[in-house]
Amino acid sequence: MRLRACIYVAGALPVLLAGCSTTVRPDDPVYVRQQQLEARVDRLDQIFNNQSLVNLSQNVDSLQQQVNELRGDIQVLQHDQQLTVKQQRDLYSDLDKRLQKLELGLNNASGTAAGSGAVNFAPSASSVGGASAAGGDQAAYQRNFNLLKQGRYEDAINGFTSFIQQFPQSPLVPNAEFWMGEAHYQMSDFQGALVNYQAVRKGYPNSNKAPDALLKIGFSQYEMQKYADARKTLDSVIKQFPGTSVANLAKHRLQRMRKEGH
Repeated sequence: MRLRACIYVAGALPVLLAGCSTTVRPDDPVYVRQQQLEARVDRLDQIFNNQSLVNLSQNVDSLQQQVNELRGDIQVLQHDQQLTVKQQRDLYSDLDKRLQKLELGLNNASGTAAGSGAVNFAPSASSVGGASAAGGDQAAYQRNFNLLKQGRYEDAINGFTSFIQQFPQSPLVPNAEFWMGEAHYQMSDFQGALVNYQAVRKGYPNSNKAPDALLKIGFSQYEMQKYADARKTLDSVIKQFPGTSVANLAKHRLQRMRKEGH
């Protein structure tokens, strides 16, 4: 080391000046001083080396702690993601069950009114067909909806397409169209989703899925970066369905768009 070399030179300089023939005695002050300096250098070297090891150990411990914290954060994020997926599927299921009961209840009420002389806009048993009248449409619909909840979006789309072809007069057709749109939306196929949502709005304007379909039309347009169309659609949601949950969601999305500069 440079420090040790300097000390050696400083200690040996008097001896060199005295001449090569001079013999260094153990009790020579210069020799004693040189030995003391060398001992101090050894101690300093040892302290320096020990301190370096301590710092290295501390750095390793700190890095290990950070790694453990990051692993913990990853586990939390994974858990939250799994929980979100489960909550979304549970929400699908709960919402759809309530809509089924409501729409089928309205259908039955329309049939009762028709028997008392009122105009009947609901499909008759003969037009629906034997399978639908026997509840075949509900069973087929539920099978496809279960595929959606399982995240099997392509299978759900194919299943709902077949369902609509097989039971075109079923009161569950608007729901099937809407959930087909949701399947496309979850796959980031926003153009495909838009087609299904628009089919609900145009083909079943009085359906309970119509407000949701209009909202998701706006969301799809946003994802497709058609911001002007999205703003127009979301404004329509707020005007047509004031005070509802879909109107609140439309407001939140418009606020987000403003923050993003859209």
